[in-house]
This record gives sequence, structure tokens and C-alpha cells, in this order.
Amino acid sequence: MPRVYNSIVVNAPIERGWQRIADFHDFSWALSVITKCEKIGDKDGTAVGAKRLLNGSFLDSLIAYSVLEHRIMYSIDDAPSPISPAEISNYVGDLHLLPITHERKTFVEWSGQWDSKSVEAVSFMNDIYVALLRDLAAAFE
Repeated sequence: MPRVYNSIVVNAPIERGWQRIADFHDFSWALSVITKCEKIGDKDGTAVGAKRLLNGSFLDSLIAYSVLEHRIMYSIDDAPSPISPAEISNYVGDLHLLPITHERKTFVEWSGQWDSKSVEAVSFMNDIYVALLRDLAAAFE
């Protein structure tokens, strides 16, 4: 099962970090990667089952949401190669925030795993996660 994992420290307390990413439909903080985020359907960005279309190509569904754990989990339901449904299945992304209490900062980890016989998607998704995390940290600089 291929997996990617990235993390970063954000210069903000967890409440501010969570407030910034808490809406599944809001990628206004990630302009270097996400140029368009469309809400699909009528569920809001905190409701399990919410859907979004990123950059007109990546269809995601919110599969778990926890304010208490500061965690958003989602599936990628459709996307271009190398993460198309023909190449991978059962994609689960996990965006998780943890407090660094002593410094009033936030540790952010973003991981993804999926079923595939190929590993081509690993570097593709890794590069996306790295860029998204950099954008998130820059939003607090």
C-alpha cells in the first residue's frame, strides 16, 4: 500500500491553524496549488459526505471530520493520472493538527495512502502535500 507523509510547524496556535483549514471547501490559503475549489452538492464543508472539485480535476469526499482531534479525512474519488481510479483505489487523505503548547505553534501532518500496484503516484502526491503545507505555514508568517 503506497503512502506519503509530510509535516510542518505553523507559527500559530492550534485554534488559528484549525480555523484556517476547518472548511473542506476553503482552499483560499493554498493559492500556489489550488486555483479553484468548487463545492459539489449541498453539504457544508464540515459535514461528512461533503464533496469538492479541486482545479476542475480532483473530486474529493469528506469521510471523517473531528473538531476535537483537529482532523479532516477525505477520499479522492476521481482525478487525472497518476491518481486516476484506473491507477489507484481506496485513497484516504488525512490532515491532522496537533498543538505545540510550549511555543503556541501547531504541528501539521498530512498523509495519504491508497491501494495500487504502481508507486508512480507517490512522488506526485508528495509534491502536492509539500506545497500545500508550505502555503499553510506561509499564511501565518
